[in-house]
Amino acid sequence: MSGVTLVSKYSDDSPFPDYFLPDALGPSHKEVATQVSAEQVDRKNPLEDGVSSVIGEDSLMQKGMLEHYLQSATIHGVAQTQGPHFYHHRRPLWLVLIVIMATLLGYTLFCEISHLYEYPARTVTRVRLKDELTFPAVTICNMNQFNIDRVPDIPIVKLLFYLQSDYARLAKGKVGVGDLPNLSNMSDVSGEELHRITRYAAPRLDELLVQCTLFLKTYNCSDLFLPIQTGFGSCYVFNGPDVESHNLVKATNISRLRVLAVLDSDKSYFSRLIHAGLKVQIHEADEHPFPEFDGYYVRPGVAALMALSRTDSIALPPPYKAYSNSFCVDTRAEGFVHSLEGYKTYTRNHCIKQCILDKLYRNCGCGNYFTGPNYGKSKVLCSAKQLLVCYIFQAGSLGTEDLEQCPCPKECHTVTYSADVSYANIASMFVEQQALKDNLTIFTSSLRENVVDLTIFFKTLNILENEQEPEMSLVSILGDLGGQMGLFLGASILSVTELAEFVLLWTLTKIRLFCSRIRRRLSVGPSTDNLHG
Repeated sequence: MSGVTLVSKYSDDSPFPDYFLPDALGPSHKEVATQVSAEQVDRKNPLEDGVSSVIGEDSLMQKGMLEHYLQSATIHGVAQTQGPHFYHHRRPLWLVLIVIMATLLGYTLFCEISHLYEYPARTVTRVRLKDELTFPAVTICNMNQFNIDRVPDIPIVKLLFYLQSDYARLAKGKVGVGDLPNLSNMSDVSGEELHRITRYAAPRLDELLVQCTLFLKTYNCSDLFLPIQTGFGSCYVFNGPDVESHNLVKATNISRLRVLAVLDSDKSYFSRLIHAGLKVQIHEADEHPFPEFDGYYVRPGVAALMALSRTDSIALPPPYKAYSNSFCVDTRAEGFVHSLEGYKTYTRNHCIKQCILDKLYRNCGCGNYFTGPNYGKSKVLCSAKQLLVCYIFQAGSLGTEDLEQCPCPKECHTVTYSADVSYANIASMFVEQQALKDNLTIFTSSLRENVVDLTIFFKTLNILENEQEPEMSLVSILGDLGGQMGLFLGASILSVTELAEFVLLWTLTKIRLFCSRIRRRLSVGPSTDNLHG
């Protein structure tokens, strides 16, 4: 029997959508006929015939899928690779352009992803309006650290106070161990005794602060201020570290702290600084003050107004580099615990201070009497001779490199206060003369030499907030990606979906074709053996 047999192209259970079958691609693919003689059909193995049919179908399907994608792809330029030949090499030229644009897109995406893993951040500044703020801590120090009437007549103590003063550095320059007098003829004084002497000789609270007013109400200054040990010796702090958070004073628009201070300049002695007046530091309530590094000078004989402004800085914790090339430590993270001795909270200043004290302690085996119990109860305080022979000179040799060796990252959340300070003469000549006639105790000496009238208040209750935010977010990445895809290829996310679908179906067809060829090879061998058997 002879004739023409039409072989079906696709089985009824084909797993692929109809629009990927050749029937959907145009008239040229609607009929596929295989002409074989009847004898050839009779001689063919039915299983081999079925496998060959599947292979042919898959090969045709791959071609149809490719043509369909090239004609319908929404990526600009793809359709031109199969378009008409308006000029020579038009199709290869469009293919080269697509490859170049895809390469540029890949490069920009690589740069974008690389930048993402650098964890860039931007700073956003905003103003927060408040109707109430916590009043900051106010530390007040008399720059005359010692009352000469209470300095003991002990030669080694007086020598120590002298060598630790600015006056000694101005008068003699840098003093070395070889410049010291013969200490063997002087009786030593223990560190604990030195600590007691310095506190006894320091200006007392009732001597320094004679009148305090808060919210227009007059208080005993000892009810508002507490003593605190600093690098300037004994100072006095309002709203300081020893005050429980729920007892901290709040500030409103009319809240003012006014302090009348008497300096007793006529009773001054060798001190760290040669200046006269007050050193005032404004800081957070849970921070220990460091007036030797920060604060404002207020000279004698003035009425000073300090108008405060508050700035909050919120930096991003690791892996973001909050401060150029350094990370910050998130002190507000759950479970955060610091290892600093004598400090309630972690700050970079606290950490650096302890790092320096630890270094001096390792070098000399003892600490300075000014540090007192804040440095740790287990530490030994230097005697007068240890301070003169070792500690003073070790402290004077510290440099920037020593600070850089301290592993003290800055905290992520910081609160700082700035002040606009204005001055006026504390009193007119008439008031000063009248006060002397009335024998007012606080005015027993010249107002212009001894008295400071200090008023501290918030200039505004607004908070200037500088907050870091991730420079790149999921939304910004998608926006950049969409813009770059549109710029280079005129594509969108749907275009990528089309391409992914095409690659997936093409891969599945390849796998099916490979499996069909394996089955054909396996079926040909046994069938041939049976025919020849």
